[in-house]
Amino acid sequence: MHSNYLVIDFFNKQLVDLKNNNIDEYRQKSEMLIESILGIEKSELYINNHFIPNNHLECLEQSFSLLLKDVPVQHIIGKTYFYENAFFTPPGIFIPRPETELIIDCVQNDFDKIPDKTVLDIGCGSGCIGITLASLYKNFHVKGIDISKQAIDIATKNAQHLKISNIEITKQDIFEMPAKKFDIIVSNPPYLGIEEISQLDPSVKNHDPLKALSDEKDGLKFYQYFINNLSSILKKDGSMYFEIPKSKITNQIIDMIHNNSNIDSIFFKDLEGNNRVIKVFFKK
Repeated sequence: MHSNYLVIDFFNKQLVDLKNNNIDEYRQKSEMLIESILGIEKSELYINNHFIPNNHLECLEQSFSLLLKDVPVQHIIGKTYFYENAFFTPPGIFIPRPETELIIDCVQNDFDKIPDKTVLDIGCGSGCIGITLASLYKNFHVKGIDISKQAIDIATKNAQHLKISNIEITKQDIFEMPAKKFDIIVSNPPYLGIEEISQLDPSVKNHDPLKALSDEKDGLKFYQYFINNLSSILKKDGSMYFEIPKSKITNQIIDMIHNNSNIDSIFFKDLEGNNRVIKVFFKK
């Protein structure tokens, strides 16, 4: 049974409240909520008249009340799209960012039809990077690691939901991981300095897990480990791809790479023209 409440009227009222509360991207987030809860896509929302079913009205009201509190829409609906697949991202799980898809593009640019390769995804979170690579390359053997049990549980759930079998997801600290070399390593590590956390948007600092945002020091811990221990985790003809921030530590990361005489690097820019991903490999 339907209520007498038109979806578009409810939607427009929410937009006013969200705008008055200075919620970023409030229209886009609202459209995502409507599609997730009612199954009404954006194009249909503005054209056709729909009444809200009585059994969905309370869920809509609760979801928009969370949005008013700056809860990320990906946590409200419990999923995030990454490289065209939907990944479960409940509260407590780091939300994949669109710019991280560049790591996938970089790997695809280098590897086409090739023999079996081993892949390590460091700090896998929801599993979006490793699972996507495993889905694109059925002959790859992917290992995803994270220190968060919740992340491991969700990444495992995502792999099962997407029917990806060529990935192993394990709770493991990279700093304590037994020596093993991989053909390809990917990572979007925690790169914010702890002093930067307070400057973040509330939807990020209050909801993304701290350990996924920062090493709780200066943001360099993971990069220092990657560069100083590359010969212990990467095969001689292998490649590592990691995301870097647009921040004051970026030049320090670049300097660390340039100061290591055994490795070379290639930088890849995001759509805004910023260096976003670095490919690191051994000099021939």
